[in-house]
Amino acid sequence: MRYLFADCTPFPLPQNFLATICAGTDACATILRADDLVTECSQLVREAEERATRELAQIAGVVRRLESAFGAEDLTPPPAQRPTLGRSGPVGEQVLARIRESALSTVELASTEVLAARDSRIGAALAKAPRSHVLPALSTFLSSYELPETAWGIRWIAGSTQSATQAELYARTPFGLDARFDLQIQPDHLFARAPQLAVMGIEATISLTLKPLLRKARPSPVQLTGMFVTQVVLTPEKASMRLSAHPKKPSDGVDFVFTGEGSQVVTATRVDKDGYQLAEGEQLGSTDASMLHRIWSVVTTHVGQLVAYRTRMTSASLGGVSVSEIPRPEQVAVALIRALAPYVREIAKRTPTARELALKRELGDGCREELFISYETLLERIASLSPERQKAFDAFGITTRSEVRSEPPPANVWQLPVIRPPRIRAAKAG
Repeated sequence: MRYLFADCTPFPLPQNFLATICAGTDACATILRADDLVTECSQLVREAEERATRELAQIAGVVRRLESAFGAEDLTPPPAQRPTLGRSGPVGEQVLARIRESALSTVELASTEVLAARDSRIGAALAKAPRSHVLPALSTFLSSYELPETAWGIRWIAGSTQSATQAELYARTPFGLDARFDLQIQPDHLFARAPQLAVMGIEATISLTLKPLLRKARPSPVQLTGMFVTQVVLTPEKASMRLSAHPKKPSDGVDFVFTGEGSQVVTATRVDKDGYQLAEGEQLGSTDASMLHRIWSVVTTHVGQLVAYRTRMTSASLGGVSVSEIPRPEQVAVALIRALAPYVREIAKRTPTARELALKRELGDGCREELFISYETLLERIASLSPERQKAFDAFGITTRSEVRSEPPPANVWQLPVIRPPRIRAAKAG
């Protein structure tokens, strides 16, 4: 579906970006609150350590006073050397020994309690796990919406008689945020199981070198039409496809590897039912390579539809560092805001109505509908953040605030009613 700016010039993305802005703002606000929690937890840990240090220093002072009272002797001699009460020895020494043991026990207990209290306070602070809030916030946002210029990849393996179809989706943004998603493929989708090339309207035969054990290698025709797609890998590192003789049972097949974007080079390798090579890979001729690229184009078109079936983000990293381990979650929020901000500013620039962001959507049949949100819709979503945190959204260019409500509104994107033009009928001949 085609979108337009409010001034009817083409919008560069095929999505309702106003909804993306709302959802992205919510995600960034959640992540910034997690960053505040990191600061709070660090403060609690620091206070627990400082308190323990003060209390241990006080205990050390008590020990020094006891040493002064009992003399320069070691207050804590080994148990085997400690004086004990008995019938022999002066009564004064026996009393002194008991006092020393009591003092030692009290000092040790106090030190143990101080350290236990410190560990308990630190444990309670760490249990809040503020960084664990980042991945769910990203998952809620990016499982339903897409950042501009996101590159998608996938690893897909067809189900067998013993296992279901498996797929994992990869996303890579220009600013270094990489993510993985689970997929829930609808049963009626072509790639819910191993599809046959014939079902996709593909008829193809290629030539592969056959190397018999006792005879000379020779070209041999391989019919691809009746084969099934059982594996697809499409990532920045690799693009490959496996065609197998059977859709579910282990069977012989051929692996095809596509070298580089824009390159026509295709390498084919025969594999057995367990995926082991039966022969060295060979580069296909130009005619067969062109045929495989046409097949690959059809396959990737269908596989690309699986992006819409992503359900849950399983992992994410920014600059190669897991978002659950990044020192300051604020860095993730700032990166998202910077990715959204140019589009927010451009939409605002092209929207004639004051304090609104608007897009238009073409419906066909000469009809359009207008989508819009007010600045306050966004500003109220960050109203619970501190003024310092709200400054992160200055990049949107809409931070001049009017009076806002205390509760943020739902992420509604208002739609004007569609007005369809009257149908033109031909005049009857008189």
